[in-house]
Amino acid sequence: MVTSLWTSPHGYNDGPDVVLWSDLTVIGGDTLVGGKSTARWANGREIYFAMKFSRPFHSIDVHVDGQVMQRSSGRIRGKSIKAVLHYKTEEGETLLVKTGISGVSSQGAMQNVDKEVPHWDFDQIRQQAAHLWEQNLSCIRVEGGTQRQKQIFYTALYHCFLAPTLFDDVDGSYRGMDGANHKLAPGAHNFSTYSLWDTYRALHPLMTIVQSERVPEVVNCLIRMAKESPVGMPIWPLQAKETKCMTGYHSAPVIAEAIVKGLSGINIQDAYAVMIKEAMDSDVRGLPLYRQYRYIPCDLYAQSVSTALDYCYDDWAVACVAKAAGAHDVAKTLRARSLSYRALYESETGFMRPKLASGEWALPFAANEMGHSKQWRDYAESNPWQATFAVQHDPKGLADLMGGRDKLEAKLDGIFNANSELPPDAPVDIAGLIGQYAHGNEPSHHIAYLYLYTSAPHKAQALLYDLMETMYKNEPDGLAGNEDCGQMSAWYVMSAMGFYAVDPVSGNYVFGTPLFDRVTINVGHGKKLVIEAQRSVPVDKFIQSVGWNGQSYDKLWFTHENLKAGGHFTLRMGSIPNTSFGANPELAPPSVST
Repeated sequence: MVTSLWTSPHGYNDGPDVVLWSDLTVIGGDTLVGGKSTARWANGREIYFAMKFSRPFHSIDVHVDGQVMQRSSGRIRGKSIKAVLHYKTEEGETLLVKTGISGVSSQGAMQNVDKEVPHWDFDQIRQQAAHLWEQNLSCIRVEGGTQRQKQIFYTALYHCFLAPTLFDDVDGSYRGMDGANHKLAPGAHNFSTYSLWDTYRALHPLMTIVQSERVPEVVNCLIRMAKESPVGMPIWPLQAKETKCMTGYHSAPVIAEAIVKGLSGINIQDAYAVMIKEAMDSDVRGLPLYRQYRYIPCDLYAQSVSTALDYCYDDWAVACVAKAAGAHDVAKTLRARSLSYRALYESETGFMRPKLASGEWALPFAANEMGHSKQWRDYAESNPWQATFAVQHDPKGLADLMGGRDKLEAKLDGIFNANSELPPDAPVDIAGLIGQYAHGNEPSHHIAYLYLYTSAPHKAQALLYDLMETMYKNEPDGLAGNEDCGQMSAWYVMSAMGFYAVDPVSGNYVFGTPLFDRVTINVGHGKKLVIEAQRSVPVDKFIQSVGWNGQSYDKLWFTHENLKAGGHFTLRMGSIPNTSFGANPELAPPSVST
């Protein structure tokens, strides 16, 4: 039998220079250790490994940069290293391999193997993993629905628990965003793989519900990263490097949400210090232009519309942390600045549009185009249709800007009924189209819920039911777009339970339409939140009325405090809309400008 192992150029965006360096060391006759650094996404990130085999290999060949070497007892270096292990095996013989990784060193990887898997009992490891997953997935119990719907739901919940990933060694060592190795306090952890532009929308809100004890660790890591990183607030950190992928700095809403929801173990002053520095002083990624103009001129910076709108939401997040830190004047200033989205709304066309440094609207303009010129795009993985609704913290203000709740409703009708045609240069991320609504990408994920800020919440209920049924399948290609570290699945989990966080920072949730007859959520401290849907037939999707702990409940929203206290929502469902339910403006969810 021959086993081949690589530390080679294989990886994201292969090419001749994808590996900066790699090394391999053979230890005795049963262990390999090594590592490599890559020059692509998260440029310069390092990863190390240790592999131990259940019995010694008979012989080993090592290929270095295309040249065959005889076994060496020292450290082997090169850009492309391949190890070929030779074994003499009996028929039916099992060969076991234990592998550990580390962001610090191959010695750290070896320590991780020895500590985490000290034995060779494969079945025990498999049983432990199954038990651990059963524990995690049992945080939500669904009843009713079809087998297909349950399979999609629990697969989605599984996806939600795959990131962020643990990225420290068993002795507390970790590679920091400054490139140096650090040591954590006992019990603390470091993480990687934060797809924040995506996951702040539904994944992190879900974590505050079903893994609230883990959230402070995740948030403290983001604060620590902001202190260590030369870039500042985390944007899309991967293995101790900042990818700078996507617009905004959406570690801010993740931190702010946890603080607003009152999760303990987070140093609010530390959070405020790194966040206010980014909001007020950072000179990267168009922030000086945003502070100067209250928008970002499209002739001076790429993806100007999306970037500015993201900074508006980040301002709202920092404002909430400033308030928690006692900096009330700063909070007031940033709350006001978070309304700068108004500068990009052009009333004649009814869209968020790119604006020049002169203050004039850029031309030409089309609602499905990526930008006004070929120099760069004005929108990030989106177009004017999707970006126009990127005001998660202030839907009422957006409605007022458009001319009222009826105008917002008409605009929402417009995006779902628009022609789905896209220009040739549209990014593939704009997928899962219904009209110009793109469920396959995150900027659209809250849009259907905006009907709750109009006089027609029932339109959200109809759309959400259809989205859950058409955009997800219990098949290998079961998602309408990129999973993006669990966000696509988290939208389904939240929506199938019957509620969603349009504005995660606010700590509020809005009602959608529950897919299952009964959902029981373990919200911690022995308490449960039950959402019961009373329906005549499974396809009843329109809310007729809501009860809370046996009392009538008229609002379209509830708070995180309601959720954590536990209780019982009863939603009476029907096959036709109750057009009066939630139609009163006073029952709409809060907005910044409320």
